[in-house]
Amino acid sequence: MPWTAERTTVNQKVQIGAEATTDLGVAMTCNRIIECFTWSIGIKTDAQTFRGTGRKYPAVQELNREWVEFSIDGNFDYNGIIYVVAGVFGNATAALHAPSSTVYDWIFTPPLTGSIVPRTYTIEQGDSIRAHRCTYGLFTGWGYKGNRNDFTMSAKGIAKNLTDGVTMNAAGVTVIAPAPVVSKHVNVYLDTTSGGIGGTLVTRMLSIDFSGDGYYGPLWTLNRANASWAAHVDLVPKNTFKMLVEADATGMGYLAHLQSGATVYLRVDAAGTTIDVPNSLTQLFRHDFAAKIVNVSEFKDDQGVYAIEYEMEVAEDTAWGSGKAQTVTVQNLLATL
Repeated sequence: MPWTAERTTVNQKVQIGAEATTDLGVAMTCNRIIECFTWSIGIKTDAQTFRGTGRKYPAVQELNREWVEFSIDGNFDYNGIIYVVAGVFGNATAALHAPSSTVYDWIFTPPLTGSIVPRTYTIEQGDSIRAHRCTYGLFTGWGYKGNRNDFTMSAKGIAKNLTDGVTMNAAGVTVIAPAPVVSKHVNVYLDTTSGGIGGTLVTRMLSIDFSGDGYYGPLWTLNRANASWAAHVDLVPKNTFKMLVEADATGMGYLAHLQSGATVYLRVDAAGTTIDVPNSLTQLFRHDFAAKIVNVSEFKDDQGVYAIEYEMEVAEDTAWGSGKAQTVTVQNLLATL
């Protein structure tokens, strides 16, 4: 019997292609491989069965709805993060960071109200043995967390129904090299005014956990021309941030913000490898956001110190700039998605 190659797990790669903002869901050439992410892609279905009166078993089955859900996880990455944030906060155009001719700034600031046009992706997964594809890959949530041991990120999303048995694009594919964020790159700041954001370093920050979820949802319609969901709609997202700090004088001082309901301003700032030596520019990730402290944990031990965790919700501030709740700035060598 002749040998036949199996579809082995280790060979399953993922390629994506950014879809045009005017043609969400229209298949694009998948020309990017983002190596920092591990992808999990699954077919979701809503199949209905029908049983005749007086019969014990169903005789008819109809597939009513079909779609794809996906998730990614891995180490936080200065390059990979822009694909996720563009999908959640909306597209951004990279601009050269003057006076550099090689380093680009990506700035994402979601509006306080009104629709966002997210960047969606065509997604291919497989190898030369077998592959599949889905369109309208839409990130619906993202998050990151870390302590001094590691710094990781995750995201999830939905896409239209999967097409099996496709041939993956092999022409002009660019591999986005990993550019990992490690814990030693990260500082966290907490200030009481938007103008002072990034001024006060939290020196005894033990761990952080940011989670943004529920940005978008699928719209299902009575239209047999649609094999899957028809479009996406904006939802009310929930953005939470947890920080575990030593319960010293500084750490216990944050309790006053919970008691008063005051707005605080956080900056999670990571500065990595130098990517423009003459201009002293590094890889950079910066997440600025206004927040309200809404909960506090019981006291606990962490690495031998007495610690307390504060939970916050990202909040709007109409007086911050032209009005915003959060903004993400990424600095890397990528000019386009």
